[in-house]
Amino acid sequence: MPDGQSSNLPPHIQLIQMGRAHVVAKSVYVAAKLGLADQLAPGPKSAAELAGAIHAHAPSLHRLMRTLASMGILTEQTEQRFALTDLGAALRTGAPGSARSSVLISASPWAQSGWDNMLYSVQTGKTGFEKAHGVLFFDYLAQHPEDASLFSEMMVGPIVRSRRPSLPPTIFLASRPLSTLAARQEICWPPSLPVTPGRAAYCSTGRMWCRTPQRCLTPKA
Repeated sequence: MPDGQSSNLPPHIQLIQMGRAHVVAKSVYVAAKLGLADQLAPGPKSAAELAGAIHAHAPSLHRLMRTLASMGILTEQTEQRFALTDLGAALRTGAPGSARSSVLISASPWAQSGWDNMLYSVQTGKTGFEKAHGVLFFDYLAQHPEDASLFSEMMVGPIVRSRRPSLPPTIFLASRPLSTLAARQEICWPPSLPVTPGRAAYCSTGRMWCRTPQRCLTPKA
């Protein structure tokens, strides 16, 4: 709903919308997973034109694209073609702010499985993620370098996007903010682990997020 309109709805409708918010999240996730924003960056296309390139079922893809248009991510034009809006353009690979990586992480099955166990977490005080995967979150990332690299990109993207020349950039170390004034760079990515080109890398030693595939910001001794 547009800003300011949802509060005018009856309470039961607002609650139903909250309960179905996962549908919105999954729609955006599938768009990011299929790379729709990248495919539409050169110009408007129809689902039929896109289906082969992204290995999708054209009629189902068309329905997804109409859903995304209703959300303001796409705009529907003539001949059933769709174009990116400014909102949709933020879902492109490499767009400032790393919205794509954030969506891919937040709505991914492996990350969502932790939230699926929220009831268990509230009842026991233990993490739902550990129940789902048998390991803690950062131990999971150490074992899954592709997911770790995407997570690193998600963490540093908003920081780079909002950086101001007059302020030192901030990074995150084990979920704690750390000024780069109190940090130094060192190589820490194990050569044996793959690094995805163009993405930030994850240092399994020390569990740190990096700005480049080979160099990480770590605290001074």
